[in-house]
Amino acid sequence: MAHGMTDEQLQLLVDGFKKKRLGLQKAGTQSWRRVYVNRSVSMDRIKYIGFDMDYTLVEYKSPEYEKLAFQLAVERLISIGYPAEFAEIQYDPTFPLRGLFFDKLYGNLLKTDQFGNILSCFHGFRSLSSLEIRQFYPNKYVQPVDERIYIFNTLFHLPEIFLLANVIKYFDNQPCYKRIEEGPEQYQGVICGDVLISYKMIWQDIRSTFDWLHTKGTMKCKTLEDLERYVVRDPRLPLLLHKLRQSGVKTFIATNSGYPYTQKCMTYLFDFPHGPEPGSPHREWKSYFDYIIVDAKKPQFFAEGSMLREVDEETGSLKLGVFTGALQRGKVYNGGSSSAFCKYTGVRGKEVLYVGDHIFGDVIKAKKAEAWRTFLVLPELTDEVSVWEDTRGLFTRLQNLEYILTEMYTSGNGSSGQLPEIASLRRAIKHCAQEMENAYPSQLGSLLRCGSRQTHFANTVSRFADLYSSCCVNLMTYPMNYLFSAPHQLMPHESQPSEILPLSPHPDYLSSKRSSKTKVHGALARGMSIIDHDLDEEDGGLDRLKLLPIKEDSTTSGE
Repeated sequence: MAHGMTDEQLQLLVDGFKKKRLGLQKAGTQSWRRVYVNRSVSMDRIKYIGFDMDYTLVEYKSPEYEKLAFQLAVERLISIGYPAEFAEIQYDPTFPLRGLFFDKLYGNLLKTDQFGNILSCFHGFRSLSSLEIRQFYPNKYVQPVDERIYIFNTLFHLPEIFLLANVIKYFDNQPCYKRIEEGPEQYQGVICGDVLISYKMIWQDIRSTFDWLHTKGTMKCKTLEDLERYVVRDPRLPLLLHKLRQSGVKTFIATNSGYPYTQKCMTYLFDFPHGPEPGSPHREWKSYFDYIIVDAKKPQFFAEGSMLREVDEETGSLKLGVFTGALQRGKVYNGGSSSAFCKYTGVRGKEVLYVGDHIFGDVIKAKKAEAWRTFLVLPELTDEVSVWEDTRGLFTRLQNLEYILTEMYTSGNGSSGQLPEIASLRRAIKHCAQEMENAYPSQLGSLLRCGSRQTHFANTVSRFADLYSSCCVNLMTYPMNYLFSAPHQLMPHESQPSEILPLSPHPDYLSSKRSSKTKVHGALARGMSIIDHDLDEEDGGLDRLKLLPIKEDSTTSGE
């Protein structure tokens, strides 16, 4: 359609589509219910859509579910010798934040940017100052691949983070325990007489406690006893799966949960008096899926995998022998691998869209091992989008401050060798970034950014999640053959060109000497000024910034 169009005609067509899209957004879906795009996905090319279960199809109610896990973990710790007063600790959902690093050596929780630079650091619940951080990390930098770093990537980790901070705080503050201040184990734990408790030992005990809780403990039993209290039942889910299959897409489940737990949770999710739509007959949950794989053992499922065996649905036990035939609709399988799944179904990697909440076990491994398209479920997005929309003004202010900081270096007299006085400006930047962090529900700020910098977690989402949204059912908002189109990305040299070029340069223009060139400096360089007029009152040392030669330009936005 666009072939042969002039640039003006093309622009008019684009403007018309944008206007239509803006009208649909204003009248339709809330921002946090949209599906966001890192890499374009054409749904008409997707033949299979797979779903994780926990925190994906089964949306656990927060913070009730995390409180249950925390309570059971505390009981387990006490049973293996930890102090009985831990039972008095109440879970606080405002502290933990996934995506944090834990330094097993020094017992610190770290929030880092995409490059490993430390944005904030907590020891227990105490926020460390910049000077304290440099005592442990001279460059304020850590590598995520370091063996001493553990990354809390999943929603299951939230109560674990809170318990870890509590236990470290307890031993650091106990009079009978002294923090190790010297020697080869300096700052690595506490000591009481001949008894040494390292932060790594505390982490190991808590990590193994939560693993035990979900594999051998009573966590699943307690959940099943009161599903209404712990699990969200969304009437849109049956309709979504029904529409996907009506469009010709095949659906499957690949979950790490065993069959008995999967069966009871999924039965509850589809326990409506009607089918996918009011008036249609009720259907069993299995009828919405072509294939069902339980106990998948992800991320191993995306590597060497495990034996694929058929499940006896009457008893929940595994049938004898390894299954080697073609997967059958309506049957339940245990284990296997992603490569075996592709082999038995005849599907190619990019024809599969896999939906999950685990950034490593679901998204990264699926992308790297099989080139599956990926959809990350990010429940935190509800708060992230809401706060971001409320703090846009702060972010604009932050951009303005950082631009002025740059200009104070580049516009100064470099020949004198004197550096500009920027202390008050840096304080203003730090204050603005902290204001943004304080606006988020978590005491640790945003999951995805700190000031103008993206977090390590945000960078991982951008790299490996083709799509992301607060809930998998948000796919309902879009046609089943929708093209999820990613925004164009420019490198710095492309986003700040040295000259203005026509939209479609003619050969005559390209071959000319270009004797007259119009210099531009990018969007921020066109007469930026500080938007917040209270800046001088808050940061008294910034009066001199008014003297900067910031020329007003008619092209500058009034916002």
